[in-house]
Amino acid sequence: MNYLKCSNCGHLNLVKTEYQVFCSNCNKKLENNFQNWKKKHPEKSFEDFKQLVCVSEEDLLKTTSDKRPKRKGLKYWLAFTILFAIFYAIGEFGGESIVNFFKSEKTSKLVLKQKWTKNRYGFGLTVETPVKLTKDDLPLPDNVKKVIDQMYVYDYMSEKGFKIMINSIKYKPVIKRANLQGAANGSVNKMKSQKGVTNFNYTQDTISNNGIPGFLQKGTYQQNGIEAEFMNAGFAKGILVWQVIVVYQKDDDVGRIAAKRVINSIEIHQD
Repeated sequence: MNYLKCSNCGHLNLVKTEYQVFCSNCNKKLENNFQNWKKKHPEKSFEDFKQLVCVSEEDLLKTTSDKRPKRKGLKYWLAFTILFAIFYAIGEFGGESIVNFFKSEKTSKLVLKQKWTKNRYGFGLTVETPVKLTKDDLPLPDNVKKVIDQMYVYDYMSEKGFKIMINSIKYKPVIKRANLQGAANGSVNKMKSQKGVTNFNYTQDTISNNGIPGFLQKGTYQQNGIEAEFMNAGFAKGILVWQVIVVYQKDDDVGRIAAKRVINSIEIHQD
């Protein structure tokens, strides 16, 4: 995958076609779009443009300090690192890893009848779930660790039925402000790029929680013969980012009801 930065808002746009001229975040014209670049370099191709002007996902793994490319400044790399931290987490738990946990059995109806528990999961986020989620560790590349102050990861990987993952992230002050739309785009891009994923479709709505802006993505996909659905809610304020994702089999009606209950229970109260 290749990305093109908007000079107006700084958003990183996934480059899908040579006719892409507007930013998906602010709807302003991308000054460095392929059509404009082509006028100055008529002998070059679209592949040349992606190679010379855009940044690939693999570029992120390069060192961003001593070996930072001259074409791309510090602000650019910080924005891309924020996006990467979110979709890296999604990829670890929301893609192949979660699908591998699926069994033929669906979520038990007892899940809806039992008493649920409401707990806090880092930086003022509370969520209601069937049981208290387990704190986990998420391995991150060194260059991503450099901009993260604290990151809490929790999950509910039941033997049967739906799965839950929660992320609470606090970036270092150098970030200044997290890119919410970048996190939203990165989430689905990472899930879509997982090995074996096909027929990936989703919708996205703008939401808020106690005045904190966020997004809610709902989608479906197939992986290794399994049809799955997911709900992914994300919020960002300043250098804080919160995310709750729930995944279940497409034909799991109980899992779908439980997932909605989890998402609807989200509350963010900053101390």
